Amino acid sequence: MMEPEMKNRNSIMKQRILAVFGLVEIVLRCTLTMNDFQGLMMQPKARVPQSAGAVQPRTSPPAALSRH
Repeated sequence: MMEPEMKNRNSIMKQRILAVFGLVEIVLRCTLTMNDFQGLMMQPKARVPQSAGAVQPRTSPPAALSRH
């Protein structure tokens, strides 16, 4: 029969293993979620025709804000 110390140690080890697997699950879920969002951000946007008087969006930062 197992000694009480050994049972306690096994119980603690099982709890630690379950905690590690729980953390791995959280990290995996976060990684997969971020990967999904990155995929959504990388999809091309639908082109919307702009009127002749519309202001064009800036493609680069203003010269005053850029750091060289």
